[in-house]
Amino acid sequence: MDVPTFDELRDLLQRDPEGFEILRAALIEDCIRRSSTRNQQRLRGLQFVIDARRRIAGSPMKALLDIQTMMYDSLLALQQTLLIQRRTSEPSAPLSARVLHFRRPQSPQR
Repeated sequence: MDVPTFDELRDLLQRDPEGFEILRAALIEDCIRRSSTRNQQRLRGLQFVIDARRRIAGSPMKALLDIQTMMYDSLLALQQTLLIQRRTSEPSAPLSARVLHFRRPQSPQR
């Protein structure tokens, strides 16, 4: 499904808010359907949460801020997970080591 331009979407929203919502839902569903099968359930759950936040927000700006906070929190959680995983996967430095002494080769006599 082709995504309309920003201006086309803005015009549709002003002209036909219900048509805009129908198109928005169709575009989201198309995006989810095109994702891998294993991600579809998670994406549908995420979209459910986003739609719920939009409904209870009270205004488009509040909805934007709530969803932005959700994204930020998710990014921080991912960052923490990656940092913890990185720390646990790094090999620890050995506590002791055996030092090998090498003799310098004698230079040939001329």
